[in-house]
Amino acid sequence: MARYCIYCGAESTPENPVVGSVCLHCRIKRGELVRLKTDRIKIDLCKICYSVKIGYKWMQSSGFEDAILLVVREIIPRLLVVSDYVENVRIKGYRLLTVASWHTLVELEISGVYGGKVFTVRKNISIYFNPVKCPRCIMYDSREFEAVLQLRGYNLSAVEKIVSKEIAKDKRLATDLIDVIKVEDGVDIYFYTHGAARKLARRLVNRLGGRILETFEEAGTRSGRQRARLYISLRKA
Repeated sequence: MARYCIYCGAESTPENPVVGSVCLHCRIKRGELVRLKTDRIKIDLCKICYSVKIGYKWMQSSGFEDAILLVVREIIPRLLVVSDYVENVRIKGYRLLTVASWHTLVELEISGVYGGKVFTVRKNISIYFNPVKCPRCIMYDSREFEAVLQLRGYNLSAVEKIVSKEIAKDKRLATDLIDVIKVEDGVDIYFYTHGAARKLARRLVNRLGGRILETFEEAGTRSGRQRARLYISLRKA
């Protein structure tokens, strides 16, 4: 039995399928296939190192354009609202409509499948970056952290899961943890105390294997006593 669009009367064809009594062309005109929860978002961006805050994590970037790439890849997919009749939606690409800066207008190219036919629609979104200092830059400025656990050479997904579990079950680790920051070749975990960093390092080496190397850095004085900052390097063997 033939299907016809209730809006334009077109008969369903492979190039213009009718699903739910509406054809693909009319769905596109009416903006019903995919929409954004909002057409403007505000994201924290470190004004010193250009790290971007994605959820509760800070991810490194090299500048505005790289930061926008992270936002498009990590945040905007969560803003997509998809029709019940649409499958396999993804952000196919994007382009900058203004110069990359603290406020940038971006055109998104979004693809999906409707009634077996692949379609592409375009949506605009304004990305506003909020100039702040990331925890790492704050720490470097204040020099208040006491220990850094540096993980290199491991699968980052596996590391994140194990670290999250260990911190969740140990009150001391949770209390002394300052931040977990991804770097180009691994993860840096900052602590207020040497003991917490060493405890997590021992647990991780038992779970992940590898070798531990400790070094110290003079960090000035506090209450008349010399401070030494601990760097623990945990590398896959």
